[in-house]
This record gives sequence, C-alpha cells and structure tokens, in this order.
Amino acid sequence: MKVLDRIRTLSFPSFKVKGAKNYLALQVGKSFIRLLELGENGKPIFQPQEIIFEDGDENKKLSALKKIVAEYGLQGHRVIAALPATDGILKLYKYPSKISQKDLNSAIDWVIKKEISQIKEETTYDYFILRGEDAISVALVLARAESVNRLTNLISSAGLKPEIIDYEVLAIVNYGIYHKLALPFSILYVDYDYSILLTYSPSNISYSVIPLDYLGYSKKTISSSTYEEFLENFVAEVRNLIVINDISNVYIAGVILSNQSFLDYILENLPVLGLLDAGELPPNFFIPYTLSLREGSK
Repeated sequence: MKVLDRIRTLSFPSFKVKGAKNYLALQVGKSFIRLLELGENGKPIFQPQEIIFEDGDENKKLSALKKIVAEYGLQGHRVIAALPATDGILKLYKYPSKISQKDLNSAIDWVIKKEISQIKEETTYDYFILRGEDAISVALVLARAESVNRLTNLISSAGLKPEIIDYEVLAIVNYGIYHKLALPFSILYVDYDYSILLTYSPSNISYSVIPLDYLGYSKKTISSSTYEEFLENFVAEVRNLIVINDISNVYIAGVILSNQSFLDYILENLPVLGLLDAGELPPNFFIPYTLSLREGSK
C-alpha cells in the first residue's frame, strides 16, 4: 500500500488560476478514450477526441491515443487523467470537530493501516479532509495500483507525461463545487458503461455506481424488445437510491444529454433539478471538461 510518488494523485479540490498552464485532460473507460485541451479562453485548442472501442482492447486504445498525439503534435504534453469509479473506492470517516491536528493525523494513519490490512493486492491511496461545522470528515480514496499503473503506462507509452491522476467521483464533485451548485447537491452522471449517483455536502460524500450498458442501448445492439425494460430497470434502481439516501432532486450530466428520448424518459420519472453542461463542449466531455478546470501545479 502506498501513495504514488511519481505523480500527484486524487487531490481535491484544486482549480485553475489565471495564467496557470493548461494540461491535457484524459478520460479512459472500458469502451472509450476522450482527450481534451482547453485554451485560456475556455475553448478547445484542437477538436475534442472521443474514440469508442466495443471490445475494450487496451492495445487499440494505445494505438488510437498515439495517433491523436502524433496528429496534433502533443508529444511531451502533461496530462490530468481520471481513474474510473470502478477502479477505486471512496470511504468517509468522521471525527469530532474539536479533535487536535495531531490526533487527527494519528486517526487517519490508523484508518489507512486498517484498510490496507484487508486488501490483498497492491493499492494506491490518498485522502482529503472536509471540515463541517459539527464534524471533520476524512475521505479516503483507495485504488488498485494495477489500474493506476495501467493508466499511467498508457499515457507514457503514447508519448505524454502523467501529471495528475484524479478519481472520477471527485471530478464530478469538483464540477459542482466549481459551478457553486447549492449545497447539498446530487448529480446523476451517465456514461457508456455505468452511471454514478452522488451527493455532496461540506461534511459528507456518498455515491453509488450503477451498471448500465448505455453504449449497447445507444447503438441498438440490445434487442428492441428490451428497450423499455432497460429504461424501466435503470430508473427503478436510481429511484430506489434516491429514496434510500433521502435525495430530494438531482442534476443530470453525461452522454444521456445527447439522447433526447432517453433524457425525456428520465425527466418524466425522476426528480430532476437541472441539466449540467460541459461548457460549449458535447455532453460526453463532462469529465474531461471538469479535469480541465483543475490547476496543474501548486
């Protein structure tokens, strides 16, 4: 168990200041890669890139990324990448608001040792502290070292430099913080392989990952007879989570915003407060857009 010392990982939140150097934002999922670079004016420096891989072949992802790097002359550029939610886990621990920094540090060390003693594989971790009025919460992110290494190796092998590895769940939270959504806020983020329902407040983060073959749905590779069942099951699961977690309403983000029929069904059956865009970018680039808001270095 270790914190990666080659790159800064999972920091939260850190937003770009005027004059900060831009970084390439990379999102790698099971079935896709997305690459984005925004200029100081907030507009893409090159055409945002999304490539879909129906078989999830890692060699094809590397070849595609190399091709993009060569085409746009991106060799040596530094990268902020998002680790998929399914390759890590976030756990929250709460402590009294009056705990001393020394005791808090000791408590965090104890929690980390407890967690790593229960994990058999090599793991990368990082944590951050949320200070509420009545309690201090420590959010600990644990990720498979194999997954982090695979992501950083992909970046390096394509001729790029891995600078920051963020966690997909935190990237979604950072969007809400950056855009000053009223607290607490809940976001339903839908992507090709799964969706994420999360709630954030200054003292708490909770989230659920919901399996979802949206790519199969959008490409109509699942039979037409199951479309209605597909939608009903997804909405039912989200609705159950909303009830269990006492969520009053949610924002919607991600690829679903490009599918009007699916979006209409969601709007009719869930308590949706609003739709979250990715600036002037297609909604598929919600995560890369949010990564691009991050400050590259402190």
